[in-house]
Amino acid sequence: MISELSEDIRPGQADRSPSVRLTLPAVASNVALIRQVLAGLADDLGVDTAQCADMKIAVTEACTNVVVHAYPGDYGPVETEMTLLAQGLVVSVRDRGTDFKPSMPLAPNPATQSGDSALGFGLSLIAELSDEFAIRAGASGTEVQMLFAVLSAAVPDPMRPTPDFARVFADTSQLARDGPAPGDGIMLAITPGVPTTSVFGRLISLLAARADFSIDRLSDAQLVSDALATGAAARSADQLVRIGVTEREGGFDLRIGPLAEGGADALVADTSLPGVGSLLERLSDQLVSEPVSGAAPGVESLRVRLTRDADVAQSEP
Repeated sequence: MISELSEDIRPGQADRSPSVRLTLPAVASNVALIRQVLAGLADDLGVDTAQCADMKIAVTEACTNVVVHAYPGDYGPVETEMTLLAQGLVVSVRDRGTDFKPSMPLAPNPATQSGDSALGFGLSLIAELSDEFAIRAGASGTEVQMLFAVLSAAVPDPMRPTPDFARVFADTSQLARDGPAPGDGIMLAITPGVPTTSVFGRLISLLAARADFSIDRLSDAQLVSDALATGAAARSADQLVRIGVTEREGGFDLRIGPLAEGGADALVADTSLPGVGSLLERLSDQLVSEPVSGAAPGVESLRVRLTRDADVAQSEP
């Protein structure tokens, strides 16, 4: 539970680095993956059901705007960051398109400053469901930022100065950093100290459902997810937990890494049980240790293949 964390030091607070980052192609079917990752983080933080529902609706509206407006007739990513701060959880959704530009000042709580008519229904709904809200645009895209008061430190305290939400949003803005565009496919990254079990579990369960796994195979995928969530951080080359996803006919590949030298084998061994052996070996269709291109010698990744049909796994490289 987040209430057990120090109020002075929270994951991502010192440098405003995102606690969870998810990038994927901006297509309608992927909005559900973003929603599930957010719900998984909310589960791990102990967010109540009603507030979690509001958060999912708001983030769904922001992501749908990207899918519908950002890349007309073209292709591009939707980039979502979730940053845990003393003030709450900041969720940022950005695109790299040029067609969706807000026609109003870019400021926190714009609905209260300019009127809902300037926003349209979707953005007005986001403003209503979030505690603070901002839109910003630049030459490389548009960003919607939402703050949800989900942490104990966000409970109003009459003796505490009012937070500078404009500064909070500036510090957590993706556009302000404007890093390179992500690669193709789905990539999830989680900062050290941030709970991962529900985030991984919800993401992998939805991928398995999209691949039409049976109930038994879905259960296997959930066990693999739990094993990866438990051991990946300890084997990471830089403490970040990263998982890339490649969907294929009948299943998907997970790439966990970069891992420290020997980390792939160690991660497999970490899941061993007496009399059973490694859960990853028993439940995955393929396990392959691969070098990471451009990384230091010895840095590697672990590719885990899950399919609904073992014959499919054996027939593909």
